[in-house]
Amino acid sequence: MFNISVIYDYESQGMLPAWMLIKPNDGCFDWKSEAFYIPIEAPFQKISREELNDYSLGLSVTQADLVMSVKHPNYFGIFVPRLKQRINQMRGEKYTPFFHLADIEHLVVQMTDIEIVMEMNVLSKYAWRPSFLDPDF
Repeated sequence: MFNISVIYDYESQGMLPAWMLIKPNDGCFDWKSEAFYIPIEAPFQKISREELNDYSLGLSVTQADLVMSVKHPNYFGIFVPRLKQRINQMRGEKYTPFFHLADIEHLVVQMTDIEIVMEMNVLSKYAWRPSFLDPDF
């Protein structure tokens, strides 16, 4: 359903996951859905910022756009009607060029927002910490 990758950032503790990049496998999001449910399962494909296409249209997902799934505890959801509402607001702004929903190629979610919504520490669950920080490694 989705191609999920993670962009890492360099912190004082080492490389830590910063952003999750979500792309639809078939090239287009199903904007008629109520929500997109994304599994939190390691390993994720690691990519660098330089690997992103500067000309592809992406949309940031805010913490307020995220929902939980009672049926699927290892998934988080992105509430599509809220995304579409925000897109419509952006379209009305003076300096925002017009675009279609089909033009959006990827979604970007901050890993810390996922942690907050899921009420867990994603870093500890999936051992993304560098080995030099983990004494049991």
